[in-house]
Amino acid sequence: MLRQREEILNRVTAIAAKFKKKSATTSEKALTTQELGLPHRFEEAMHRRLGKSGIFIEVNGKYYLSEQRLKEVQKRMASR
Repeated sequence: MLRQREEILNRVTAIAAKFKKKSATTSEKALTTQELGLPHRFEEAMHRRLGKSGIFIEVNGKYYLSEQRLKEVQKRMASR
């Protein structure tokens, strides 16, 4: 279970790095998955648990990173 949690956290952190690199960290700077260089499965994951996490937020077909929510989730997952 711990290993799975680490893998998930690593994947989310890697995706978040793409958002940060492109400065997609506010609704005004939201980008499409293509602009972010993300696979189609990202959008599918956003309809499941990833979207419910609140780390990545969809606005009119574009996405941005909630850095505050990412920090909260990272802290919570690290403490388990």
